[in-house]
Parts: sequence; structure tokens; C-alpha cells
Amino acid sequence: MSPIKTINHVAVIGSGVMGGGIAAFFANQGITCDMYDIELDIAAANLKKLADPKAKIPLLYTPRLAKKITPRSNSDMAEHLHKADMVVEVVPEIQDLKDKMMAQIDASRKPDSMIVTNTSGLSVNRMIANVSDNMKKCFAGTHYFNPVRYLPLVEIIPAATTDSEMVAFLQSFFTQAGKKTIICRDTPNFVANRVGVYSLMKTLALMEKYNFDVETVDAITGPPIGNPKTATLRLCDLVGNDTTLHVAQNLYDNCPEDKERDLYKCPPILARMVEDKMLGQKSGKGFYRKEGRKILALDIKSWEYKPAKKIKLDEIKVARSYQKIEDRLYQMVKGDSPIHKFCREITLSTAAYAIDLVGEIAEDVLTIDNGMKWGFNREIGPIEALDAIGLDRSMEWMRAAGMSVPNLLQEVASTTGSFYKKSASSKSFFDIEKKSFVSAPKNNNAISIAALKHKGNILRENVSARLIDLEDGALLLEIDSRMVPTMNPIDEFVVSMMEQAFEEIAAKKFSCLVVSNQNANFCAGANIQLLLELCKEKKWDAIRDMSKAFQDANMRLHYASVPVVVAPHGMTLGGGMEVTLAGHKRVSAAELYGGLVEVGVGLLPGGAGNLLLIKQFINNMASQRPGPVVPTMKALELIAYGKVSSSAHDAMSKGFLNRDDIIVLDKDMQIQKAKEVALEMVDGFEAKKPQDLLLAGRGSFYVIEENLKGLLRAHQVPPHGAFIATKMAHVLTGGERANPATPISEDYFLELEREAFVELCSEPKSQERIVHMLKTKKPLLN
Repeated sequence: MSPIKTINHVAVIGSGVMGGGIAAFFANQGITCDMYDIELDIAAANLKKLADPKAKIPLLYTPRLAKKITPRSNSDMAEHLHKADMVVEVVPEIQDLKDKMMAQIDASRKPDSMIVTNTSGLSVNRMIANVSDNMKKCFAGTHYFNPVRYLPLVEIIPAATTDSEMVAFLQSFFTQAGKKTIICRDTPNFVANRVGVYSLMKTLALMEKYNFDVETVDAITGPPIGNPKTATLRLCDLVGNDTTLHVAQNLYDNCPEDKERDLYKCPPILARMVEDKMLGQKSGKGFYRKEGRKILALDIKSWEYKPAKKIKLDEIKVARSYQKIEDRLYQMVKGDSPIHKFCREITLSTAAYAIDLVGEIAEDVLTIDNGMKWGFNREIGPIEALDAIGLDRSMEWMRAAGMSVPNLLQEVASTTGSFYKKSASSKSFFDIEKKSFVSAPKNNNAISIAALKHKGNILRENVSARLIDLEDGALLLEIDSRMVPTMNPIDEFVVSMMEQAFEEIAAKKFSCLVVSNQNANFCAGANIQLLLELCKEKKWDAIRDMSKAFQDANMRLHYASVPVVVAPHGMTLGGGMEVTLAGHKRVSAAELYGGLVEVGVGLLPGGAGNLLLIKQFINNMASQRPGPVVPTMKALELIAYGKVSSSAHDAMSKGFLNRDDIIVLDKDMQIQKAKEVALEMVDGFEAKKPQDLLLAGRGSFYVIEENLKGLLRAHQVPPHGAFIATKMAHVLTGGERANPATPISEDYFLELEREAFVELCSEPKSQERIVHMLKTKKPLLN
């Protein structure tokens, strides 16, 4: 028989950082899980950490999902392990311990259940040398990256005996769960850690060579060259300096023929840090240390902590002026300053190392580049980076730096001239066996907006949005700012395209509308820079008109004669959440950080967000008959505190999403799912109609006002924060006309919202908050 092809119940053996993260991963999918450890108390304590709603890095989509996980002692395996369709072994990276656990699992598992070991570098073939033939067939290595919820990569390492159908199943299962997979060969540290640890060790060596301090190294090895903000040394602290040292030692011990083997010898700086228990976040100090709110950085020379410096470099300033990572990277490596030379050397040496490993650790360049991007959250892979620089130029610089040029690089430079060939609709890579380009695998069921654009499906566009034919009668409104593509703020161009969508629907008989994009975030709010300029010029009528235009556009979506499905993801804040609330249905990515956060810039929602949220609460609670006060207070709490969801599940709990909205784990499939949902709604669709609102009225407003005064006297809210909350309460309780027996119209409510928005814009303290947010990216509590 083949291994089991369904996963209804999982056993995770080991409840520590990785084991807990993996258990949470399955619970997030609704799969029940037993989480084992040496003692029941240890597993229970670690489950409590997972369920902590104040966890610094929440691994569960919502604490409520902790009920999917049952803590158990290892002594319970004989009784319970046979229930699991998959067993995930996550014990410490000690070979003898792994061997003993394999034998214990083999004795208690049910036949044909899948067994996977989570290891960052030990041989998977070595682990199953002494297990049954059935377990050998059903066994593979998997390597998740920490934190499991947020880093997409899962490396799959088949053993020589692994059933091929199991490998295919694992790839499909992880993809549907929102993960990205690569197939690795059973070599030390596999793919991502093999190249990643080399890059890290090389960075430490270059840090000494160029005499750079901690802050400078992280400043230049972060976003300027396509790495996340954790850069290099912050990443060491996050992973654990002892772990980094262990992984490097594993490479030194098990890769005797590696050309760069000496680089993995215990670096003196890491050895000293481990000896001094400067392990990083796990010990409270490493390359950095937090002291209250202050961040301190280690001075390598004095071995003392000093306030971390803000690094301002001309090289970074120039690179940041470019949006594309290929351009930023080139700017960071092309010059002759020490910064340029450092970046050039780390980029070229990592690329050369990775190229030399093609065929050894993975079949192709694509696997290595994807592993580095998905495992370390990088924008560009090490081999891709050479295409950005130019292969001939890269080889010239390698020779000038005394590096040996990999044979494969020379071959590709002289034949195809690049490792990749890309277009808006396709990507191919150089295959070392065929000596030519082959197409990169892609999900043919997923809709690619870029491919639709390439196909010519753009109907209308401006600098911030466009209308695209999704085909089959569906229209896409893509919110996609060319000026700020990572944030996609709402501006006059987005509002204009929202209105133009209905012109296209009428002209071309589209049957439904989807609102989304495929950028990092859906929409992080309004263009507050423009708003600030209008405030400074005291153009209150212009601000009022701007608010009304956005209100009208959102209400047009809300009352559309065709189904409107909004597909939010990532940051969906302020105006982005107002658009989301306007939809008839939401198809959200699991990672949704959404909220009405205007209070952070001294304002309240000005695009119908107050109305849409309180209506949602009123209608969802109608069967409970709570009266008008309860919906008012729920909406006020979310808006006044600027609460943001930690996931789509959390957004449902908070009330930003409805219980019948849909959550998609595989973000690549979000547009396809949104289109399907919209088309399914067409038959029998009835447009919404405006409704009169029974709101809490002036009596409740005065109670809220007095409570705010009490909080102000107790110094629990800042003065301007209390003033903003008072304005919010005025709107949400329905102004002067409302009382629990007398409804008000939606138009009157929108007028209240609009006038309160303009009034707050005129407040100097609100303008201070806007300035502070633009300058620091953090809210000001004044």
C-alpha cells in the first residue's frame, strides 16, 4: 500500500519553539493535533504560550485555535500515536536522540501513516537505517523555517526509500496550506541553510575585514540589497547565536570537500558570544540588547552595549530612490566606496558559492534561488542577483576581487547570457542538463494579474488603479499605486477608478466586480501626505469634497447592482478597510492585518467606514436583539483604539469580517477564489438597499463623554486622544437627531462622519499626529 493521502489528525513530537510552531501550523488549518514532550507539564506550558493572546509573535491565527491542540507526554505514544495520519518528529538535533525517537515512533505508529522529521541539516537517510520497511517507504524530511507561520518555505527531503506519491502529496498539501516548497537532496543543511549560513559567515568575515560596526552591517545587508529588515546580525539574534554556531559546525564536520569549509570554523565572535551566553533573543542579549524601550548595539571592540546608532549613508539613500530590487542592488554594488565593496563582495561570493552547488544540493538554479527567497524572505535569489548585475560584469568583478569564477557561470554567460528569462506572464531558467531555458513550474489554476495585463486585458488605468477583464463576465478593480506599490494608498485616482468600474459594468455587461491586487499589501490607508498639504493650506472644502467622493464611491460599491467581492490581504488599514467593509462578500488571505486606524493620525474614518462597520454590527446582531448601544460600543472600541487584526480569523472575531466570509490559505489562489465566489453570487443576486439606523443617541453619548473625562483625569488616555474619541462617539451615537426610538438616515450619518473628519483635520494636534506618522511611521500619543 501507499502512504496515507489525507491528514485529519497529526502528532507533533516536541513542543519547543519549532514543535509548537508546527503544531500551530496544523491547528491553523483546522487539523487536530497531539503535541508531545518529555513531560506533560512541558507540553501544556508550551501550549499555553501558543494560546497567549499577547504573544509577541502569534503563531496561531487566533488563540481559539489552541483547542485543536492536545498536550501529551511521550509516555502516551503507545496509546495515542496510532491515531495520527502524520507524525512530525521535532526533537533536538542530536543524532542518537533522533535514532531513539524513530524506533519509538515505528513501534507505535499505524501502518502507512506518514512520518516526517523536521531537521535543519541531519541526514534523513541515516535516521531510518534501522526502522521497518513500511516506515522507510512512508518517511521523508521536512524543514520548516522559523517562525513557521510567517516564513513560507518548507524544504522537502525525500529519503532514497520514500514513496514518490508521498512526495507529491506533501508538495500539494503544503501549497494548499499557503507554503512554498522545494525538493532538496539529502546533503548537510540542505539548500536554504547551506547557502544562507555561508552568506552569514561570509558577512561576519567581511565585517572584520572592513572594520564595520554592528549597525552598519545590518543597515547595508537589509532592504538595500533585497533582504528583510532583520538583515544579518538581527537575524542571528532571532535564530540564536548558539544555533547559528551549531549549524555552521555541522557544515564544517560534514562537508570536507567544500571549497569554503574553513569559513565554517568556529568564528571567534560567535564563540565568545555563546560562551558569554549572548545567544540573542532567547537570552535577552546578542548583537543587540533591549533596555526598556531603548535598543542597544554591541560594540565589538569594547564588548559593551551602546545606544544603537541610526545609520545614514549616501549609498543607501541613492539605492532607496529605486523601486525595483534589481536596480537597488546594482546601485549598492557598483561603486568604489567601502560600502559598495562590502556589498559587491558578499553578493558575488554568495552567488558563486550557490552556483557551485547546483547539481549537488538541488537540481537547478531555480530551487536554490527560491529556497533563499522563501526561507529568508529575500526579494532576490543569489543567482538571480548576477542577472541584475550582468553576467560579464559579475565575472569581471569576481576576477578583480580574486575569486574563482564558477564554470557554470562562464558557460551560461557565453551561451544564453543570463540564468533567467522573464516576462510578465512567464519565467524560465537555465537547465544544467538540457543546456537551455526551461519553464518554471506554475499553478495553472491560479489567476495572475500580471499575465492578464500582458494578455491585453487592461480596460482603463491611471497611476493608482486599473480595471482589468477577469474574463467570464468578471471585472477586476486593481488598487495598485505606481508611486507607493507596497502600500497602495487611497487617493483621488483610486476613487475615480472605483466610479469608472460601474461605467465598464454598464457598457460591457460585466456580471460581477472583484476588488484586490497581488502586491505585498492590499491598501495601507489614505494618502495622508496630500491630506496634510490641504490642511496646511486650510482647504477645508477640498477636504470635505475628498471625503464625500470616497464615501460616495464606497457606498456605490455597497449598493451595486452586481455582486462586489473584495479580496484583502496583508496590511488593510484605514481606507483599505473601508473599501473592504463596502463589499458584499470578502475573500481574505489568512494573513490579514486590518483595521480602521485613523486615530493614529488624529482622525476618524472619512470614507463611510463608521457607517459600514456599525451597520455590519447592527445586522449581524439583529437576531440577538441587543439594542442600539451594544453595536455602538463595539464599533467605538475598534475605531477609537485603532485595533488591528492579527489574521483573517482574528478579523472575524473582531467583527471586520463576517462569519460567512471566506479565508484563503494559499494567497496565490486568492483572486481565482474571489472570482469564483463573485460569479456564484450572480444568479439571484439582489442589491442592498439603504436602511434607516436606530442608534444609541445623545444619552449614550453623554455617558461615553463622561467616561472619557474620567479616563483623561486618570491619565489613561492622552488629551487629544480623548477629544478624537468624543468626536467618534458623536458620530457613532447618531448626532443630535438620533435616539433609540427615532431612526436616522444613512445620508445624515455620512454627513456627521464627513463633518467630524473635516473638523479633526483642522485641529493642530491632529496635524501633529499626521506629521509624526509621516516622519517616524509610528503614532503620536498627544
